[in-house]
This record gives sequence, C-alpha cells and structure tokens, in this order.
Amino acid sequence: MTRDFPVLDPVRSRAYTSQAMVQIRLSRELEGSARAACAPLSVDAFLALFPEVPRDLRDEPILAEYVRAFGPLLRVAQKPTPCMGTGGDAPHVFYTRLVNDLAIYGIGLAKRDRTLARLQATLAQYRQQPATFACTLVPRRAPGTPRTGCA
Repeated sequence: MTRDFPVLDPVRSRAYTSQAMVQIRLSRELEGSARAACAPLSVDAFLALFPEVPRDLRDEPILAEYVRAFGPLLRVAQKPTPCMGTGGDAPHVFYTRLVNDLAIYGIGLAKRDRTLARLQATLAQYRQQPATFACTLVPRRAPGTPRTGCA
C-alpha cells in the first residue's frame, strides 16, 4: 500500500500530490508583513520604531552593524509593560535584550561609550552563534506555563 504525501514547494507556496495541485494564498496583510520582515531594516527605520533611542547615535558605525545583524528581531521587538516583570513573550525579551540599553542611555542613566561597548559585546555573542542567537535570548518555559502579563 502506498500513500501520496504532499510535497511543499517553498518557492511557489504550492503543495503537490499525485491527485491535485493546491496553492495556498496569503492574505494581503500577512503577505505585506512577511515581505516587510524580509526587507533589511535601516538605522532611520530603527530610530522611527523606537523613539526612546537617542538620535545622536545615528551615525555610529556600530549601530549600523547592530541594526543590520538584528533587524528581523528588532522588527518584532515590543516594549514590555511594567506588569510583565522579568518574563514576557519573545518580542518583549527581544526589546529588553536589544533595545533597553539604548533606551537607558537615552534617558541619561548610562554613558555613551559604555552603551556602545554593550552593543559591541552583544554583536560578539551573535557572531559566535548567529543561527541560534535569537533562541538563546528567550528563556525556556515548561509546557502549559501561563503567559506573564497584565490580567
């Protein structure tokens, strides 16, 4: 007895079986967000996404390299609410790990050279394992653990 399993063609988003061809279409909104996520993030777009990041860092080469390396993660990063505490979903952890130091510098609680050194250190960690770096940012949770956040 043989079974026909669909084969996915990732280029055309079509599944082929021996009986029929099926094409999966994305909604316009989902297709637009997927296309935007693939586009590289510029420093100006990053500064527009996060107004808490000071503009005096715009011309820093380290910031350009940082945005180039973490662009996809920065696109989905979201500022966590105070009731989330130390937890939160991946977008909140991305913000805390990738944007928070810049925001702290923006309100005057950190020095410029130390902030740039932290960006450099994060980039060095990323270069050691670029394929799995995002996974190391988000702590593991036991299955069934409720999400943290405001009730």
